[in-house]
Amino acid sequence: MAQLPSGRHVAIQATPLFDLIDAACTPDAVITRLLQIERLADLSPYIDVLFFREVPAKAALTLAPGGQPVPSGIEPFASGYTLATIHEAVCDWSREDQRAFAEYLGSDRVQSHLSALLDRVNEVRHRLGREGDFVLRLQALMWESGCHPLQNDERDNPIYALLHPGGEKPGENEA
Repeated sequence: MAQLPSGRHVAIQATPLFDLIDAACTPDAVITRLLQIERLADLSPYIDVLFFREVPAKAALTLAPGGQPVPSGIEPFASGYTLATIHEAVCDWSREDQRAFAEYLGSDRVQSHLSALLDRVNEVRHRLGREGDFVLRLQALMWESGCHPLQNDERDNPIYALLHPGGEKPGENEA
């Protein structure tokens, strides 16, 4: 959690990423979204940004291991933004808040956390390729081999629409 110069508190949490990992570990899951996470930047859509609001003093919040304590009198709430979309909100912040938020995201603590999350994704991807059911192993091993239809942008491949997140080819059903 960081407190910006304006007094605003912000934090990040990886609940959507953990939900994605849990869903990928179910039999016959389509794991394309998980497979596409190969770099720190790829985590952005799966990392929520939390804002905080004032509340009457109450019991301390339960935090994730290693999390910083939340000061009394505030509680987190979902901002509706992820690291991939937070720029929509940040553009309305003061330059000082923008700079402080960027420093928070670039801090060793946050970067170490994101690196650990990426390591976890890689571990799960590797495990699915070795221990998952046939469908999971096939998807993971195709990705590892570089022959997955989404890696090669083979949009005419009949399984492309089945494996592409959302189940349709990019450009279809777009206004």
